[in-house]
Amino acid sequence: MRTVLSLLSLWALVAPCAVAAAPRGQGPARPVMLVRVAAEGGWQDMAFLSAVPAMSVAADGAPAVIALGPAGEVPPEVGDYLRRYRPTASYVLGSAVAGAYRRLPADSADAAAIVLAKTFWKASACAVVCRSDDYGSALVASALAGRLRAPLLFAGANGLSAAAAGELKRLGARRVVAVALPSDAVGKLRAGGRRAIALADARAVLAWMRKEKLSVEYIAAVNPTDRSRTVVRKLSLAGPLLAAARGGMVVPIAREVRWKVGFVGAECGKTRPKGIPKSKVPPRKGVIALGGRRVGFVMTSESRGHRCRLWLDRNANGAYDDPGEGPLVMGDVVTLAGKDWALTLGRKNGTGRADVRLTHPRAEQFQRDLRAHYDALGRCPELLCLVGFPDTIPQAIVSNGSSSPIDLTSDLPYANVDADPFAEIGVSRLVSESVTAATLAASRAVTYGKLGDGPWRRAVGEARWENTYRKLFENVGFEKAYRHDRDDLKWLVRPSKSAKGKRAREFDANSPLTGVAAITHMAHSWWKDLGQTYSMDSTVLLAPVLVESGGCLTATMDRQADFRSVIARLLRNGAVGFVGNARPGIAQQEQLRLEFWNAVLAGRSIGQAHRRAQNSQVVTVLEAGQKRQGGDRYEMYIRTLFGDPAVAMRVPSAPRSAPARVSVRGDVVSVHAPAAWWPVKMRVPEDWKKWADKDLYVVRGAGTYPLRRWCSQGYDREVTCYTAELRTARRVKGIRQVQSPPKPLGFSGKYYVDEHADGTRSYRWRVQLIDFDQIQGKILHKVDRLDYRISWADGPA
Repeated sequence: MRTVLSLLSLWALVAPCAVAAAPRGQGPARPVMLVRVAAEGGWQDMAFLSAVPAMSVAADGAPAVIALGPAGEVPPEVGDYLRRYRPTASYVLGSAVAGAYRRLPADSADAAAIVLAKTFWKASACAVVCRSDDYGSALVASALAGRLRAPLLFAGANGLSAAAAGELKRLGARRVVAVALPSDAVGKLRAGGRRAIALADARAVLAWMRKEKLSVEYIAAVNPTDRSRTVVRKLSLAGPLLAAARGGMVVPIAREVRWKVGFVGAECGKTRPKGIPKSKVPPRKGVIALGGRRVGFVMTSESRGHRCRLWLDRNANGAYDDPGEGPLVMGDVVTLAGKDWALTLGRKNGTGRADVRLTHPRAEQFQRDLRAHYDALGRCPELLCLVGFPDTIPQAIVSNGSSSPIDLTSDLPYANVDADPFAEIGVSRLVSESVTAATLAASRAVTYGKLGDGPWRRAVGEARWENTYRKLFENVGFEKAYRHDRDDLKWLVRPSKSAKGKRAREFDANSPLTGVAAITHMAHSWWKDLGQTYSMDSTVLLAPVLVESGGCLTATMDRQADFRSVIARLLRNGAVGFVGNARPGIAQQEQLRLEFWNAVLAGRSIGQAHRRAQNSQVVTVLEAGQKRQGGDRYEMYIRTLFGDPAVAMRVPSAPRSAPARVSVRGDVVSVHAPAAWWPVKMRVPEDWKKWADKDLYVVRGAGTYPLRRWCSQGYDREVTCYTAELRTARRVKGIRQVQSPPKPLGFSGKYYVDEHADGTRSYRWRVQLIDFDQIQGKILHKVDRLDYRISWADGPA
């Protein structure tokens, strides 16, 4: 049984009717609120939502609110967070929790909202009101109240209770924002000359915020049905916490999601159904039952699940050669039972052994819903957090080419809102094992800057095969770089003369990797563990760490029916973010990995860093002609970010050695190489048999990245590059390289255009700045600067 922990730092002497403030000598206020919530929907959920604006005003915009389970236990990971956060005031709302907390008693949503208002506001010129039985609208109202630093009150079927009306009067509120209230209830709020602003839904809220010049750079997309219908419930409670802290808003999209619903066929016998062509593997025949309708199907494939094709007997005549009956392939849209479904084929793309899997609504429908909200806002946000697993907000299902046995499950399409292939939004997904873990992860993220200044802030870890990034971290002031390899794992069974022995699957609490700000990892992996580093069962608690992995399948969310994963465990036990692969990783991911770290180490948030990596990869995809398939395209779609996209890892110092950069003077764009290049001897993976006893090198330079490809000599060959970007309101006619550096340095002559909503555009092109011999570990050629002359479509400047 998990240990119930008490807070180590308590402050229970906050005067009623006053905004909580820090005692002398303790710096800014750091209050925390714990709320016990029921397993099913209950008033406690609304109480939690009313606590978000209360903690926003008490903590100056960085609310820490954690939903505990029905038993009220404070699990070890919450206790660890509280020790790091060192709250200056500690509350429990509603039912009591073991420990010395200041309890704010409440037995209903109305009572909870009132006691919070009395405790944290002496007065408030504004208040927000919504229905106590409308969870979706309350998610929006909670975030809005947090943004306005105003109390959130609840109305019942007959409007405000007498107690709530009295509290509104005590506050002296002259303006009330009513979210999704009926007109008669809004009318009652106008009593005594009070101004009531009626906003029907989230779109109306966004339009009003636009009118009021309340910027919205962050959207937390939630699905209110996760309160009762999803595998892991109520993760949506984390949405208002994130939105209130990040200057954003919640967008609720209430849709019942059916994620990869499976249908199994049986091998057809010797007689092939009419209309079905020959295939190397015997066809499989079955029935799709949806919405009271039954449609027969036949699926064909080649060896190992390649070239899967589907036929549907839509008219139930036993034949499969009528118009509209096939063949269909992976990623196609299938209309059945009056709905459009995304199609997945083959047994490698989900739980169980289904031959056909269908998803509704498709991610494209959620994208349309989000774009309607962006239209109300007048622009797309800088960052988007998708709150929940794919059974809450589905991933896009993308074809990996007509012959591939796997689909690509991806969040990348949510990042793009226009016709060009570049990403406009930094997108991440918040997944968690429970509502407690979700709200803990959100609270940890928004209070990241207040979690102490211990040695972990200046330390990083490299795990297993990854050992090439250390100089990049040292260049910005990280003082310690710990290496972790399989020899560092504890022996479970020591080797003997007759047996090899057995090591643990992950590091233990004594590992230096428990006290670092970043971990970069590479090894064979899957959703159950980061190879020989951390597992989905680990109880080891971590410093607030950003984890990045090049391992296979770490980010997949369609192989485990209960959605348990090493990522969810990392985010529970201390991580503030994770980025990895939803499918088996290949060499081409190295560009995405290094571009992510280049941006993070330049001070960007993880969402912005992920977007930079994606857009750099788009240039490579276009350069290589991979619009439909190819290794670079594959990696671009499967690379997935988890956590709060607004988290920015604290970087200890400015770069000691200047990174690669661009400068602009008139019509000349100069690409500057990094001030230093660092050759590194690789930790060669065990799989590279030809290099088991040989040295192999790579070169690293701040701001640059490698194009990696597996080569016939049995290793990943790298070409080190930099993606140049020019943002301008003018149109470019051509880009010409001024110098003629030694081959293969320079660029191909191709550049690519990213249009922006404000009328500007970014021109991007790839430049090779160094030629490096990986076998000898020597620099063959390099340039310090290359100039590019711009010719403008509208004439001289």
